[in-house]
Amino acid sequence: MEGKEIYTNLIAKRDYSGSRADEYAQLLMTIFLHIGDSIFSLLESAEAENKKLSIIENTSDSDILVDEYTVNDIILV
Repeated sequence: MEGKEIYTNLIAKRDYSGSRADEYAQLLMTIFLHIGDSIFSLLESAEAENKKLSIIENTSDSDILVDEYTVNDIILV
């Protein structure tokens, strides 16, 4: 399956219920806003490895505000 199709299928689960699928859809939408079409190849890799995308939270214990993510900030979990 192509990355764009994977993305479309996953964000279709955004229903504002707070479920895991809803939260993942929201995360993917956020990532897409930051890195654009680059998300598609990451989603293909994640699907091939049966994993999900996540954002590196390396500043969670600091006072640094992160307002932009790059492809380097995305990991497979």
